[in-house]
Amino acid sequence: MKIKSHVGGYLVRNGKALLVHHNGFDKWTPPGGRIEETETPAEALVREFKEETNMSVEIISALPEVFAGDDNATPLPAPFYMDFEREGFAAPHIGHYYYVKEVGEATTPTHQVEEAYGIDWYGKDELQSLKTFDQVRAVAAYAIDNYPKE
Repeated sequence: MKIKSHVGGYLVRNGKALLVHHNGFDKWTPPGGRIEETETPAEALVREFKEETNMSVEIISALPEVFAGDDNATPLPAPFYMDFEREGFAAPHIGHYYYVKEVGEATTPTHQVEEAYGIDWYGKDELQSLKTFDQVRAVAAYAIDNYPKE
């Protein structure tokens, strides 16, 4: 069985997580997408987030840096959640989920109409009635509760 990978990013502002209404799934999901063969998960997420929201972000690692890196090994940011997903994909996917923060001044996100019906911010109280996957409800609520303070 061939396994692919994708990324998703959780940006939290004022106790609400940013989600997009994904055209393919017809459900609300975090911004993100497939990891290309030439990308690290972090590079893929920065690219996908920009494409889907028109926002520039950087990844917040869920773990401290253990090694600064050298010519051989470069540390990568750690996701705060990973899983194995089957629904909505031709081949199963490993999902890597990261906290992200906006680069520069706060902006109003705009969705990419080719991939999303809409974009909006959702608080924990709104997630239960949202048309989404159970996994998104749980991970978004966790992200809202545990988003890194700066």
